[in-house]
Amino acid sequence: MEKKTRKQQAEDTKRLLFDTALELLNTRGYESITIRDIVQAAGVSIGTFYNYYQSKLDVFYETYQLADRFFTEEVAPRLVQDTVYEQILCFFDYYAYYSSEHTGLSLTKLIYNSNNKCFDRRSPEGMHPMLTALISEGMERGELQPDCSAEEFGQFLFIAVRGLTYHWCTNEGSYDLRQATRTFVERLLRGYRR
Repeated sequence: MEKKTRKQQAEDTKRLLFDTALELLNTRGYESITIRDIVQAAGVSIGTFYNYYQSKLDVFYETYQLADRFFTEEVAPRLVQDTVYEQILCFFDYYAYYSSEHTGLSLTKLIYNSNNKCFDRRSPEGMHPMLTALISEGMERGELQPDCSAEEFGQFLFIAVRGLTYHWCTNEGSYDLRQATRTFVERLLRGYRR
């Protein structure tokens, strides 16, 4: 059996804290969870927790790094449709899947708040650059004709789809977010297709 490096052990511990916090969130709710609850359930010390996170909320914001990794490793290889339009629809289907099924309602509701500055983060990998690249390709092929840059159009689409996801959260996940997202994005793109 191969021995894990310190980096692998650290990544495993950080992931354990995140997964444990997520389990507690799904069973107890955010307000009733303490850092002590997380570390006890994970079987680590409080000091270990603070090696990875500054606060309880920071644990849940880890989902952004995980989402970017998911999009880079899982979604990008699946964007093989014939048109950029279809690729963008597929991209946002995965976005809706990640929010509704992978992450789940409890965590999505927690991160969709006005104090969350992670929505505007700029990561060199993951969702934002991937969508910008798709839009750029669509513009080069003449499939899309937005009245702004690819990056601005990508930001426009993200803001719109996040609004829909927020609506889904405020309605307690009462409708199929994936189907609603597809219809919503189809309508958004209609005026920019060639």
